[in-house]
Amino acid sequence: MPTLELKIERLEKLVGKKLNIKELEYDLQWIGLDFEGINEEEQKVKVEYNPNRPDFSSPEGIARALQGYYEIELGIPSFEIIPGQIELDVDPSVNNVRPYIVCGVIRDIDLDEDEVATLMTIQEHLHWAVGRDRKKVAIGVHDLDKISPPFRYTAVKPDSVRFIPLHGDGYPMNLEEILLLHEKGIEYAHILEGKDVYPIIFDSNNEVLSFPPIINGIITTVTEETKNLFLDLTGTDLKAINLALNILSTTLADMGAKIESVHVNYENEKRFITPNLAPEKWEIEIDYINNYIGLNLSSDDIIKCFNKVRLDAKKSKKEEFLDVWVPAFRGDFIHVVDFTEECAIGYGYDILPKTIREGCIGEYHPIQSFSNKVRTIMVGAGYLEVLNFILTNSEKQYDYMKHEYDELNHVQVSNPVSKSFNTTRTTILPKLMETLLYNRSEEKPLKIFEVGDVILLDPSEETGAKREVHLSAVSYHEYADFTEIKSTLDFIITSLGFINEFEIKPEVNSSYINGRYGCIYLKGNKIGEIGEIHPEVLLNFKLEFPVAAMELNLQNFL
Repeated sequence: MPTLELKIERLEKLVGKKLNIKELEYDLQWIGLDFEGINEEEQKVKVEYNPNRPDFSSPEGIARALQGYYEIELGIPSFEIIPGQIELDVDPSVNNVRPYIVCGVIRDIDLDEDEVATLMTIQEHLHWAVGRDRKKVAIGVHDLDKISPPFRYTAVKPDSVRFIPLHGDGYPMNLEEILLLHEKGIEYAHILEGKDVYPIIFDSNNEVLSFPPIINGIITTVTEETKNLFLDLTGTDLKAINLALNILSTTLADMGAKIESVHVNYENEKRFITPNLAPEKWEIEIDYINNYIGLNLSSDDIIKCFNKVRLDAKKSKKEEFLDVWVPAFRGDFIHVVDFTEECAIGYGYDILPKTIREGCIGEYHPIQSFSNKVRTIMVGAGYLEVLNFILTNSEKQYDYMKHEYDELNHVQVSNPVSKSFNTTRTTILPKLMETLLYNRSEEKPLKIFEVGDVILLDPSEETGAKREVHLSAVSYHEYADFTEIKSTLDFIITSLGFINEFEIKPEVNSSYINGRYGCIYLKGNKIGEIGEIHPEVLLNFKLEFPVAAMELNLQNFL
């Protein structure tokens, strides 16, 4: 969790109120900060904030929240953006490298020592909290008076451009040399790994402003004499770089500077004017707020609560709804439930009524009770239970089982740490086959089963996927066959009381031997499959004896 040191004197100036350290320790927790300690000698407090509030990465951001908490200023803070004439053109060559860029100009800055330190800290925190260590967002801050607009964002061959990088040895280097020899190049080279071209920003004189996300050029170095800044934020997520730009520019505005817009021109005449500080509008149901936090607040009361946390709100044209606006430097509103938390903060967590919860008797979910019953039946049938991961390997899930791999029909893991866990299982059987592989030297017969989750894509679900609970069982020995596994199925069905309500219909499945496979139907609905595993599948899993297997969807029994 990121931490920040706050000078009491500076915080008082920003908030506009005399602050008592003990009171501040109490108040900070109610705006979402953890109090870490006090330095009485230097009159500093140390706080920790959640990464979902990157606007708390500076004293200015925290001061805004405190102004609302103390009712010094209410609603969304007002920031003026001066219409600017500076333009930046985006070349399509960056599309497959680092496709997005937004910019801003900051005029008339006059930063003291504390504010310079804040500028450095906020960049570091934004790189971590929003930028995923520069992979998603990287920030460049330049002395505008040392460069000549318009600017150009493009991608070039690693050996085609040379410039003197910031914090280097003072000698020109090409982009490849920077990645190999420069401290920042070595640290962040992995972000550009595998790319044939690298992103770069030029001015109108072909001077290099920046080699994002690695290092700026020395020509744009910011010093104590700097009066005007040019901000560039590049990345792979347009929403994230806009959020970081809005946080950075509003923080500098709170330091007394002026924000000026920049025209960012993409291909096909697509143009953005950034920064864009227009608030985002939401429609919130009053009853939803009250029911969630257990109060009975009027619309006016809720509006006041929202104003205290620096949101704007008014009664909607729709009865029993409010129109709520979120400032552009807040990126933590994803769902309407987030507004219930803000209302509770504005109301005051410390004065929320305390109630004793009514006692209740817990019980298993029906599918869990049924699963436990099936486990008992399988143990009674002579099978040993195993537990495997839901994450699995797509090759073993599909190729080893003689099924065609279709990336559109299962949940994939984005950027998996290991290829062994690059997808979620859609059936349990491949994991049982893998278990047999690792235990094939054990005494036969090997009879194992698993009751567990599988994940299937389902567009009708809110998440786009659903969970099912399956039973899968395999028998591995010299004489394993359809008759054996069918007798196990009969035992299960009989024990569950469905003996006259199921049937097996012969069908074809590439994982099984043709003619020794069938689908299991309960009351006319398909609930599973059963059969002898195909010899090619056995070879893929390095098994020398036959395997008889079955798999049932237990939720179809309920």
